[in-house]
Amino acid sequence: MEVNRDNLIRWLQELIRIPSVTGKEEAISGFVNQELKKMGFHPQIKENNVFFEVGEGTRSLLLNAHLDTVDVGGEWKHEPFEPTMEEGKIFGRGASDDKGNIAAMLEIARLVKDRKIQGRLIFTFTTGEEYGAKLETKGSYVLSQILKADKALVLEPQMDVSEKKVNIIYGCRGIENILVRIKGKASHTGYPERGVNAISKAVELLTKVEKIDFHKVMASGKEIKTICMPIRIDGGADIFLVPDKCEIMIHCRTAPEDTKIFEQVESIGNKVCGQDFTMERPYSAPGYIEDPEDSLVDAIRQEASRFDFTAENRFAGGRIDASIFKTVGNMPSYCMGVGNRDQMHLVDEYITVDDFIVCSEMLKNIIFAYLS
Repeated sequence: MEVNRDNLIRWLQELIRIPSVTGKEEAISGFVNQELKKMGFHPQIKENNVFFEVGEGTRSLLLNAHLDTVDVGGEWKHEPFEPTMEEGKIFGRGASDDKGNIAAMLEIARLVKDRKIQGRLIFTFTTGEEYGAKLETKGSYVLSQILKADKALVLEPQMDVSEKKVNIIYGCRGIENILVRIKGKASHTGYPERGVNAISKAVELLTKVEKIDFHKVMASGKEIKTICMPIRIDGGADIFLVPDKCEIMIHCRTAPEDTKIFEQVESIGNKVCGQDFTMERPYSAPGYIEDPEDSLVDAIRQEASRFDFTAENRFAGGRIDASIFKTVGNMPSYCMGVGNRDQMHLVDEYITVDDFIVCSEMLKNIIFAYLS
């Protein structure tokens, strides 16, 4: 029972035609819901997150793809919301990230409808994966409160198609954005001793942040360490005034289970600024780490080899929703999926059609092999 090429291409094209930038997923949620109903399923919707399950038994697997995309940005040669087939590729926003995986899930749902599987397969199509949605509003967070499975497989474009390689993600750093507001004291620049320069305090704070003994973990013999960097600074005054305020955004990519970075920065703030500063977290999301020798990973490796693909375990550079299914839903979680890894968020994003079909077939085999 092979995947249907025409179905996959048609679904992908229809999905690309639906703009679904983070926070505007209602239309694409409705489309996925209607397509599943046409197949005879009875999906549920919670805050534009679509989910349903098939099969029965004690073993269970949650399969996830996200509905949202980043915004268009840049100058496109191809219309971002009108799929263009050219030189064996389909162009459009979300073609690889993540609408190819949504289409693959729809095709797997169609195939599983009349096939008996040994266990429960839970399909989730979620909102808010891309940057901008706070943790508590992300679809993976919302559904982790109500759905449970033995394992989760989160689908992202993780194919290096030119190398015929499947990347299997078993962990990622989290994100901690720390907004620091420093209060100084204005004075005439001819008499700086009468004031407190808030920008100088900010520089001193950032210099000390660079010297923090950051949290670290080991992953497959490699050290994964929290990374912090200033990504925005705003301050200053008129040309003859010592600046009395400065605001810094510190962006941290946190190693798994780092629970102390906020307090570490706060401690430095106390030493540098005393009481004359405040801190808040505008955005926070957890990292995670999983056993890279799991039976689900074995199933992915075995099926990849049948298609003459190699498979490589990787610790992801960016945050993925697998971290939320793990840390919030307590489900061991991994990530792979169809789509070109180097196409995420790019202008003129595309997916290579032949690889899309082959990798969808591979993904279908992985699911059926794991639940057989």
